[in-house]
Amino acid sequence: MPAPPRNVLAELNDAMASVVERTLPGVVRISVERTRTVKQPMLLPNMEPRMQARPIREESVGSGTLVSAAGDMITNWHVVAGESAKIQVMLHNEDSWRPASVIDHDEALDIALLRIESKIPGEAFSFLSFGDSDLSQQAHMVLAVGSPLNLAETVTLGIISNRARRVSDIQTSFFQTDCIINPGNSGGPLVNLSGEIIGINTRMVEPPEQPSGQIFGQSYGLAIPSNEVQDAYDRMVHKGRDRGYLGVSVDDWPASSYQRNRQPESAVVLGVERGSPAAAVGLRKDDVIKSLDGLPVRSAAEFFRRLRKKQVGEQLVIGMVRDRQEQSLTVQVANLNTIFAAQPLPESHVVAGLKVRDLRKGEHVRYRLSKPFGVLIEEVTAESPLRGLVTANDLILSLDDGLRQTRTDNVKPFLARMKELEGTAGPLYLHVVRASGQQERVMFSGR
Repeated sequence: MPAPPRNVLAELNDAMASVVERTLPGVVRISVERTRTVKQPMLLPNMEPRMQARPIREESVGSGTLVSAAGDMITNWHVVAGESAKIQVMLHNEDSWRPASVIDHDEALDIALLRIESKIPGEAFSFLSFGDSDLSQQAHMVLAVGSPLNLAETVTLGIISNRARRVSDIQTSFFQTDCIINPGNSGGPLVNLSGEIIGINTRMVEPPEQPSGQIFGQSYGLAIPSNEVQDAYDRMVHKGRDRGYLGVSVDDWPASSYQRNRQPESAVVLGVERGSPAAAVGLRKDDVIKSLDGLPVRSAAEFFRRLRKKQVGEQLVIGMVRDRQEQSLTVQVANLNTIFAAQPLPESHVVAGLKVRDLRKGEHVRYRLSKPFGVLIEEVTAESPLRGLVTANDLILSLDDGLRQTRTDNVKPFLARMKELEGTAGPLYLHVVRASGQQERVMFSGR
């Protein structure tokens, strides 16, 4: 008798169920409680708004990914950021919370390393292994696992919609996925069909609101590639190993290789940060990088993989082609952690008891913004009407008087609009991004 035909879809179904069964024990539910003092308006009939200070408790949820038997857990920094944060976790097949503490974090990458408290000495935790995100391709199937909307152990299926090849060593690129990502998914793993971590889910991007107020389209998810996460984890476990920095953005060359069904041949420079090590040695836009330390570079991903292996302070020889001429440049790898501190601070201004300034170049990365935008609060004085509503390191995105909203791309329009609204009796509103990445709308009086 001939063998019965294979049911490929049934086999795939069983394979996915097996992957999920192996993955769930390595995924953690996170609860974070924070307390802060705020000023809230008291609205009484026929009276001007009065501000009253009181402490409030804020609760948020997220997900985590276990990466070692000792209880090391990776999540997003914005999930657990804050000095007053009380962090608790719940493991697979458990119904009680455990304490967890932050060991270290990489703010620019939005990654935090936590350690879960053991119940018994020598307790071994189930954990997931890192896969090689450089091997993941557009249209590869992936699973996002986490606790969206506080619904534990939720699994969604999708593909890698875009590998976001435009990357730099200041801010990583993201995997774009059509897996359903909701608040609470942040910090959970994006796994391949082998059950390996190929990304850490970090946020969703909503479609823009139309002038009519309607929203067309669906949101999509972003995940930090696993090679970036594993590199950050290694640096945090082995203290003192800083993240290397050249100050260059690269892409695959030729850039359209994927559309032509060709493999990239090297990496092309998209841009060079002013004042960076790459700029100091003369690297330019459109230079084609063929090798690092004599080893071939066949893609942007390979360029950054080789760069990650270099220690801060080491010399790196870049083999490249410019104007059809082969050249080489020697550059010293700098420390990414010092790039913000090394830049001069923009001029500060004081308005409504707020000391504010423009962002420094690259500083927007801390707020998970794609480009420099907003006004940074450096200090809130005791006399400010916004004391208790905003804090130092909050970023102001817009100012609204209820009739007109003013985008605060930088300090200049913010100062001008605040001067116009000085003495306004009605409520004013600020759209701010907290240092944790959370966005809020706060109300205050112009008087």
